[in-house]
Amino acid sequence: MVPAKYESPYAGVDRGEDVYRVMDLDLDGVCADYTEAMRQWLVHAGRMAADMHPDMRHYEMTSATGWPFQSVEEYKQAHREAEANHLYATMPVIQGAPEALRRLADEHVYIRVVTHRLFVSGQHQIVVSDTAKWLDDNHIPYMSLCFTGLKDTMHATIHIDDSPANILALRQAGEHVVVFDQPYNRQLDGPRLSAWDETSVPKLMAWMDQWCDDSGK
Repeated sequence: MVPAKYESPYAGVDRGEDVYRVMDLDLDGVCADYTEAMRQWLVHAGRMAADMHPDMRHYEMTSATGWPFQSVEEYKQAHREAEANHLYATMPVIQGAPEALRRLADEHVYIRVVTHRLFVSGQHQIVVSDTAKWLDDNHIPYMSLCFTGLKDTMHATIHIDDSPANILALRQAGEHVVVFDQPYNRQLDGPRLSAWDETSVPKLMAWMDQWCDDSGK
């Protein structure tokens, strides 16, 4: 059942005490450390040296030095095998994310998880189930869980993402995006979160209030 404070379908509408704000939240590179999870899996599988830490200045693993991939197909095959071994249920959480997100939920922010994890076909049941398990195991609050690569088709008060391509597409669609800082996205303009810490919630709340005011809501 949807809580009463979330019954309104409109983002940013003042409903007396409650202000309904929608935050579209990416997972990999924002809440979950996909890069480290893949590195650990490759080490465990004997495909990568334990002391190897790849270059993080490129978003695409096939473009970054240090990864054992010579082609996109090699990467997808390794990713598919890691998925089957429950990569998405066991990956490390980015420090501070659960605590900050629980505080945002307490501030009446409607958290919608939006992730592009179904880009390799054949194992969608595992991916969806393991994603939900990981969210529950790490006590991350959310009201909706969406799997899509077309993030620029989704309207929200605020989006948090790390992917340069997603950030640019969302901004071109007129959406407000906060960049979650990673080495591969530092060429992009802010606003930016460098980490989930005690300053994250006040910053996000201020940006949401500003953007709601800018839109005339």
